[in-house]
Amino acid sequence: MHVLRSGAAVPLGAYPIGQSEPTGGFTPGHLAVVALSGPDNVGKTTHARLLQHRTGARSLGPLDDYDRRWQHAKRNGLPDWWFGTAPIEEVADVLACSYLARSAAAQSGPPAPLILIDRGMTMLVASVAATIAVRDHTRTELAAERAHLLLAPYASAIAHAQQAEHEILLLHHAAPREGARMALSREPAITPVYRRYQHALNEHLAKLPPSDAIVAGERPILAVHADICATLTRPAVLAPTINDRWIIALGGLSECGKSTAGRHLQHEHGVTRLKIGYLLDLAAARHRLTDIYALPIAEQAELLAQELDAYAHAHHYQQTFSIESLHSHDLATELRKLLGDSLTTVYLDADPTVRATRGTLGPDDVTERDRIKRARGADRVRDIAQHVIDNNRSATELGHALDRLIRDRLWPRRSPRVVLPAELGLPDHLTGFLDYTVAALTRPDDTVRLIAITGSGARGKYLDGWSDLDVLIVADPPALPAIGAALRQARGRLAGVKLGLTVLAPAECQAGALTSRLLYTLAQIADGALPAIWAAPGFTVPHPDAATVTARTWRDGATAAMDLRRLLLREPIDVRAVYKVAALLAKIVLRCEGELHAADSDALVAFAKLASDLPEAPSDPRFGAAEQVTAMAEQVLAWWLASLESAV
Repeated sequence: MHVLRSGAAVPLGAYPIGQSEPTGGFTPGHLAVVALSGPDNVGKTTHARLLQHRTGARSLGPLDDYDRRWQHAKRNGLPDWWFGTAPIEEVADVLACSYLARSAAAQSGPPAPLILIDRGMTMLVASVAATIAVRDHTRTELAAERAHLLLAPYASAIAHAQQAEHEILLLHHAAPREGARMALSREPAITPVYRRYQHALNEHLAKLPPSDAIVAGERPILAVHADICATLTRPAVLAPTINDRWIIALGGLSECGKSTAGRHLQHEHGVTRLKIGYLLDLAAARHRLTDIYALPIAEQAELLAQELDAYAHAHHYQQTFSIESLHSHDLATELRKLLGDSLTTVYLDADPTVRATRGTLGPDDVTERDRIKRARGADRVRDIAQHVIDNNRSATELGHALDRLIRDRLWPRRSPRVVLPAELGLPDHLTGFLDYTVAALTRPDDTVRLIAITGSGARGKYLDGWSDLDVLIVADPPALPAIGAALRQARGRLAGVKLGLTVLAPAECQAGALTSRLLYTLAQIADGALPAIWAAPGFTVPHPDAATVTARTWRDGATAAMDLRRLLLREPIDVRAVYKVAALLAKIVLRCEGELHAADSDALVAFAKLASDLPEAPSDPRFGAAEQVTAMAEQVLAWWLASLESAV
């Protein structure tokens, strides 16, 4: 980032007595020097610290280490010196000499992967220009022109130093007024002069080429840090990957259920379970820290996030992590700044009397542990948690609450595709049944949310005399009596067709408390592959992910195999039931192979390709011989059992 034209070189010995003289003889690029620039409170120090943690970079420290005149200015009141008592020529001289002396120091000292500078050469010009704007009450453009004139004697040295820096400009906001507001909002006290200075500084920086700046805005710290890492190529710095993962932080007082929640997330949802204390111990060992808890809480959070990130890099296939136990309000706050929406804080809440009964060492032990946790602010995590779960009752309720939390995050909601019953191509008497049912159940005061047709009736493959009419209704529990009454009134319209009815509560759908068949059906409704014949205005259905559907399907294979074996032993043989359960087992196997087949006949044809010795299924099961269907079903079952034996 170049802001000065080359000018006259600074003669050696031209600086006032007591100043450091910049040595211009170093080779640009000899060491990788990264300068983090930007207005106040944009995160330069934090990002420098993160780079040190990630790379072992060496920081050159503050500017006032590079010129003795800073101490004199501080003794006499730095703001007064800067904005009033010292001639502007002196302020510019102290700044220029400090910047150049530090730039020279970057090329000496012990080697390091990176050399970090707080504020690069762009900030030298910007600081002088903003100071002139405040002192002279002049416009930014005129102040910048005078700043260039004041710094002209150093122009050659500054340009040379710039060539040795990789400067990264951070801005709060692309709009300077908003950038200044954000910078000032993070100050405990603001003077009028400092306010004007921040506005002038942000105005000057905003005029630089926009491609040179990284806008932090309100983004999480690590998201901004990923942008910084992306600009570094010599050497390359691996960007944080934790921004793309989901971290669930479990907090609460003693015996509130954090460990139980962690186990449920691990076993039911494949969440990687980690302990905060363990991660901080790893960080202490990595950085040779005697007492990591003696560090400022922001640095503890940074080191914790670094260890999480290292684990995520090493286990790229794991997308969701839980960390426990979050016993510090301040740590939770700092982690939120770092991770943003990648972090979900969950507070497990339970009454003291309930928690006292859960402690294995008695209620006094629970009370004492609570005292320690409260001293760290563990109880105040509740105030900032995104989710507070009441865990005063059963493990079943806790599990469902956690299931809902996972599904709400990972399952998007979709509006169902709605068609009229007449569009399904069903026999007239079944269309009449559906029209009546919809009319009876969808009055404004009812709590029915969705009516959908599943199975062959929804896919244009209804076979008269063979197929059932499969209807799925999603409704609030109080709607159950009305559903029963409407079906009793309409049953005569079915003309003997078997009604396959499933009624689900919205909470069951959202928590995923469903069989594999219903999870698959829900996914198809969300996809639009299965139609609804009515949906309440604004009602959406969750879309289960394919991995969850497949995992649940795998578990149901054993049930389907046992049901098929039972049907094959029954006399007389129920050809229809055997055909359908054999097709179900075939679907389960195929789903685990990554193939989805909704229709029974399609699934059996596809399964025949997988199991080459499978007898051909009848093209129309209504006319298939019992022996043919039975032989086909026996082979499907035999294939399933052989797959178990081959694993031994």
